[in-house]
Amino acid sequence: MPVKPPSLLALVLGLIPFLAMCFSVALWDRVNPTVFGLPFNLAWLLGWIVLSTLCLWAAYRVESRRDREDRGAR
Repeated sequence: MPVKPPSLLALVLGLIPFLAMCFSVALWDRVNPTVFGLPFNLAWLLGWIVLSTLCLWAAYRVESRRDREDRGAR
């Protein structure tokens, strides 16, 4: 069975955490204010670790639904 390229939605969902953590440094590179006692930059990164899991789970769901639909069409 040939390997299919991922859907555009799955790619976007995978890119969101990467862009949020790597290219938004100028927006969150500060110590104050604090969030739950953590410096803002650390809280931002920890938040995106959790959100990355959710984004990648959603991308997995998109691709698994696409695979099921492709198998049902055959």
